[in-house]
Amino acid sequence: MKDSCWRACWLCLVLACNSGEPPPPQLQSLRLPTGALLTPNNAWLMVVNSNLDQVEDASTLVGLDLEALDAALTTGPLLPGDALTKMNPCRRTDTGAIAPIECEAQFFIKREHATRIPTGAGNIALDLPAGPTGPMRLLVPSGISRTVTWVDVLLDEGGLRLDCGQVPEGDCDSTHTLERLENNSDAERLPKDPARIFVDSSGFRYAYLPHLLGGALTLIALDGEFGPKITDIVTDFYPPDPDDNPFAGGFAVAQRACDPGDSPTKTMGCSRPLLYTTYRFRPDLRSFSVLTGLNRIAGGGTHHLYNVNKSQSADRPFLGDLEFEDPEVGERLLVVHTTPPSLTLVDTSLNDERNPVNRPIASVTLCRNPNVLAVYRPTEGERLALVSCFSDDQVAVVALGAFQVIATVEVDDGPNELVVDDLRRRLYVINTLAGMIDLIDLDRLSPDYLRVVARVGLGD
Repeated sequence: MKDSCWRACWLCLVLACNSGEPPPPQLQSLRLPTGALLTPNNAWLMVVNSNLDQVEDASTLVGLDLEALDAALTTGPLLPGDALTKMNPCRRTDTGAIAPIECEAQFFIKREHATRIPTGAGNIALDLPAGPTGPMRLLVPSGISRTVTWVDVLLDEGGLRLDCGQVPEGDCDSTHTLERLENNSDAERLPKDPARIFVDSSGFRYAYLPHLLGGALTLIALDGEFGPKITDIVTDFYPPDPDDNPFAGGFAVAQRACDPGDSPTKTMGCSRPLLYTTYRFRPDLRSFSVLTGLNRIAGGGTHHLYNVNKSQSADRPFLGDLEFEDPEVGERLLVVHTTPPSLTLVDTSLNDERNPVNRPIASVTLCRNPNVLAVYRPTEGERLALVSCFSDDQVAVVALGAFQVIATVEVDDGPNELVVDDLRRRLYVINTLAGMIDLIDLDRLSPDYLRVVARVGLGD
């Protein structure tokens, strides 16, 4: 186990030592991966390589071929130490390793299934602008470059085709790179430190982007004349803690489902969305909506979650990711607490005035430095909350019926994004520092249930 401060110092040293003109990124690799997303057809895992150390001159977005990976895992891996090839890309590892099978990433990523994006890329959000059967559009924020890039993903005979107006192995064009309000070159710049982007899940054509520092929240309208465009930036949306904490910022956004026959007052009969977002440096949630006719953010209330000894947690983040247990029923909201490390269940059911009560009703302690959350919703059996703990190199598994930790799974270095694959009953764990993706078995009837069964990437 390693301390998160050590990791931060490591990154600073790499940045300081990096000099000269960096080379172009490798397009068939995993290197400091941060974001990931499963395509709706379950055939591809889209992965962002962040280039946070700026050793290369761009981040990358790559498509990992899951059908090829399945074939390699089932046809029989090589013995430990054997050389990996395109025909035999996987091998067994020595006893005691985290994963019993390891696979070389480059054999599942083709150059034509990858593209360059601006440096410092984070998570990925999925938009389906033409509906469920139409082409995919991915949105990726980049912290170092202060941009949001949108990339159309088309399925063809060669697999994937990524289109962001780029020339071969070149950068995305300016139309696909959002930097300023209303996409006007003379307007306000996208604030620094964009966090986790979230695409509206109830049919409103917006994406929401908190910023880790500076206190801003950005609204992106998805159907502009030339594609997505930034329509609102509220610079003081996340004010600092009133008890003299100088930091202000947000982390993630979740959306409460709306039933027209039982709708919260704020939604005006479900004609407006109701969203929740986490403060990063306060133990508070904030609710908000959108003035849909004006493409503007409508601020809401702040909801306090817990008390903490702030003198012992100065300069630490308080909250991380959040997600509703059931996306179709907006009542049980799961919230990750980075300090102290825990997961809280918040009741957002409606009171007599048809306002959410926003009351914490249960909490469970997790491993250190938890941040990112995913929910596994099997057709049979109990739902699970899965939380990556960056400092402890672990994934905590919380059974949501009993609301207790049932397993803590050891993974590789720096677990970050989590992606649930319902078809394969599998969890993909994006390990940023290791440059690997761990595969955890989610089949409760399997002898390997809640164990790492394989990894993609051999690390540095």
